[in-house]
Amino acid sequence: MVTGEQALAPARASNPLGTRADIQGLRALAVGLVVCYHLRPGWLPGGFVGVDVFFAISGYLIIGTLVGEVRRTGTVRLLDFYARRVRRLLPAATVVLLAVSAAVFAVLPTSRWPDVLRGVVFSAVNAQNWLLAVLSDDYGHATVGASPVQHFWSLAVEEQFYLVIPLVLLASAALAARRGGGAVRHAVVAVGAITVASFAFSVWYTPVDPGAAYFVTPTRVWELGVGGLAATVAHRVRPGAAARRLLGWGGLVAVLVSAFGFTTDMAFPGWIAVLPAVGTAAVLLTADGSLARVLGPRPVTYVGDISYSLYLWHWPVIVFLLEVTGDRALGPHQVVVAAALSFVLAALSKRYVEDPFRRRKPERRRTTYRVGAAMVAVSVAVAAGGWASAESALAALRGRSVIDADHPGALALDPDRPRPVPSGVALAPAPAVAAQDGPLGDLPGNCNIYKMEAEPTSCMYGDPLAPKTAVVVGDSHAAQFSSALAEFARHEGAGRWRVKVVVRNGCPFTSVPPSDRGTPLTVCSDENLRKLDLIRDLHPDLVVTAAMSPESYRADLNWTWESPDRAVEGYRTMLSALSGADIPVVVIRGLPRPGEPVVPCLERHPDRPADCDTSRSRAAGTATDPLADAATGLPGVRLVDLTDWICRVDTCPAVVGNVVVYRDNHLTDTYVRSMTEPLVAALGLR
Repeated sequence: MVTGEQALAPARASNPLGTRADIQGLRALAVGLVVCYHLRPGWLPGGFVGVDVFFAISGYLIIGTLVGEVRRTGTVRLLDFYARRVRRLLPAATVVLLAVSAAVFAVLPTSRWPDVLRGVVFSAVNAQNWLLAVLSDDYGHATVGASPVQHFWSLAVEEQFYLVIPLVLLASAALAARRGGGAVRHAVVAVGAITVASFAFSVWYTPVDPGAAYFVTPTRVWELGVGGLAATVAHRVRPGAAARRLLGWGGLVAVLVSAFGFTTDMAFPGWIAVLPAVGTAAVLLTADGSLARVLGPRPVTYVGDISYSLYLWHWPVIVFLLEVTGDRALGPHQVVVAAALSFVLAALSKRYVEDPFRRRKPERRRTTYRVGAAMVAVSVAVAAGGWASAESALAALRGRSVIDADHPGALALDPDRPRPVPSGVALAPAPAVAAQDGPLGDLPGNCNIYKMEAEPTSCMYGDPLAPKTAVVVGDSHAAQFSSALAEFARHEGAGRWRVKVVVRNGCPFTSVPPSDRGTPLTVCSDENLRKLDLIRDLHPDLVVTAAMSPESYRADLNWTWESPDRAVEGYRTMLSALSGADIPVVVIRGLPRPGEPVVPCLERHPDRPADCDTSRSRAAGTATDPLADAATGLPGVRLVDLTDWICRVDTCPAVVGNVVVYRDNHLTDTYVRSMTEPLVAALGLR
């Protein structure tokens, strides 16, 4: 997760600060941290700080160059500046984006095309960081399913910054000319103000939304600014040899301590990014000879020379290698293959793509802009065309998820009267769309993320005057049963039952919420109190609830409870409140969890679905079920176990009765609907 626009481009750019081998060595260190982190995250848990090193280097070189131009000429030649950016960055990036697009068509299943190709489009227009911020992707690890272009986010941050900073410096130079005073002084004040404002925003926003804060430009600008400020004072800082050595080596140690000591559990960037960013600035300021002897040998600087291309290529290589093998992490031999292939591609890219374009004559500026525009247009056109084609194909598949004699689903496991399962029948839903086969998608209302501000009658299914009411409450594991119960109320139970859906993804029905990196998610527990009041007012004939296991919350969302007892206590509080109000409750025991993502496995093995099965012992595992524990012994609360309608004696299959069972750690909506008969019977709705 690194790069840096100019930070990754070779240092032999027009750099008034002089060509320094130690800067290339520092680039080599930064890209090495990131590549190592992506190859084997466990080796270097904080290797992602390489991006912060690149940001600081980039700010040092680019802002230093621009301020130097202001010092010499009193202005900034904008068109020349942007033309240099195009020549040095766009060709290599375009080659990688086109290669990724080709690999998407050749390697990835159609279901992955829209997301990945959307990422290519956003990367081509330097907006990938905002896409990831909206999606709040976990950038922590390379696994099957990761986007091969998500690493373009840091390029986007830098390009957005470098669209603006020359204008800021140009305006400061104009202001200096009008009011008098040094143009450089005004420039330094402007950079300093932006740096301080960005740092303050980063410190404030990172704990508020850690996922988005990692990617958005305003939380990162200060790191470039720190490097830029270092460049503007470099000619004024004249420490002695001992101080220079202490500062330089201290900065390097700060970077290494960050790389080995930081983890993705930390709220980053925030204030803790000061350590790698300021450490890098310290190294850049000193140009210590002893440090240069470590960072400056030719093999090291060569890695710095190819660091831009190495950064661009290594991530797609890792992601596609994992896709081809189906593994979730690289093995020892795969690490060697990925590293070697990335290095070779980077060397070729540097030699045959970067260098020829970078050496084009500056006076051919108009040609540069035309070629650059053509590169962006081609990348966008190829990716957007594939994206649209895939969306059309997937839309056609989504209409084929039906329960019929050819697709008995869970009824094939009926212990008394198992339905026959014909062979040679296409799966429902098709694996390409199974991951999106969630509940209530074809029913009115946005009830899968219910909010209490809605009307009390919203998300009510069946005859509104029906004499009996059932309420479904809880998180996404409760929500997954909503469609089947809603359909029951609308058809078989019509006139007798109505079903109220009161669910919200990620909000288990508990008074003790899980915590995200130590911060309690009180919005859910607060909303649960309002849900409790609503249910009491309705006084339904039945409340149905279920919840993801703590293990699933930790594995999928990194949410935890402070202890198992506290988790049980939170559920018991809510269940006791309903029981005390004489409202019957049914708790559905936690579902078995597949050992690996089922949908990608089925797409890789369309003719061998059994390869995607999980042993029942592994699927049940040793996971605790605090909701079930909380229900035990409470009057008026029953515990229902549906595992035998999902798993066979020894296995929990990926496909049962020609129906795909799992979409992730949830059941597909099609499979849940196939369970309507046993579900309704278990809940006592008949």
